[in-house]
Amino acid sequence: MPVKVLVADENLDVHELVNDILLINYKDVVVDRVLNAEALRAKLGTKQPGYHLIIIGSSLADASGKSAISILAEEFPQFRGIAVILQHAAGQVPDSPLIKKIPVLTKPYSLDEFSDRIKKICPR
Repeated sequence: MPVKVLVADENLDVHELVNDILLINYKDVVVDRVLNAEALRAKLGTKQPGYHLIIIGSSLADASGKSAISILAEEFPQFRGIAVILQHAAGQVPDSPLIKKIPVLTKPYSLDEFSDRIKKICPR
């Protein structure tokens, strides 16, 4: 069974970097991609998304300005344990007890640290 990953970030370069890292670490991986918070809500709101790992950019927000990280933590708490936040210079991680337990990788990303973090969440 493939490892199923959702990457939520508005930056296509981040999508490519994450895809490359995932392919190095997993032989069989399926990557879903979203570029905005509304698409993130739609993906997570389906009956059986089946994700093993969710990687979410810190600068992603919906039209009202609510961060995608807050959306995940508040509206889809069942996914907090499989999420990793990518801290971009432009985006801040909200200060919330619900979010503090989600691991954060800060740019510039160390490939070793990135790989170690995703393997802890999704050890396949």
